[in-house]
Amino acid sequence: MAEIDGEIVGNLTFRVGKRSRNSHVGEFGISVLKKYLGMTIGNKMIEYLLAWSRTTGDVRKINLKVREDNIRAITLYKKLGFKEEGVLSREFLIEEGFFNAIFMGICIDPS
Repeated sequence: MAEIDGEIVGNLTFRVGKRSRNSHVGEFGISVLKKYLGMTIGNKMIEYLLAWSRTTGDVRKINLKVREDNIRAITLYKKLGFKEEGVLSREFLIEEGFFNAIFMGICIDPS
C-alpha cells in the first residue's frame, strides 16, 4: 500500500501460481487514486515489487493485464522492462463498452 498523510492512496496486489508448474509466475494488479496520478506512486510500488521478487529466488516471471487505452500505465510498464505478450479481446466491459486487455510480462531471472 501507498500512504500519504494517513490516507491510503494506492495499492498493489501480487499472487503467484498455486501449483508447482506455475508457482514461479506471479501476476499483479495496481491502483492509485486519481488525484495522485503522476506522482510516481505506481512506479515506486512496481519497482519495490520487482526488487523484492529478485530476492526471493522463487519468482521468475511477473505478468500483468492492462486495458488497451491506459496509455499512461502501458508506458510505465514498458519503461520498467515489461514486454507486450498478447491481447485478449473484449476483456473489460465498462459502461456497456468493451475494451481489449494487453498482456505484459517481465522475466525476473536472467535466463
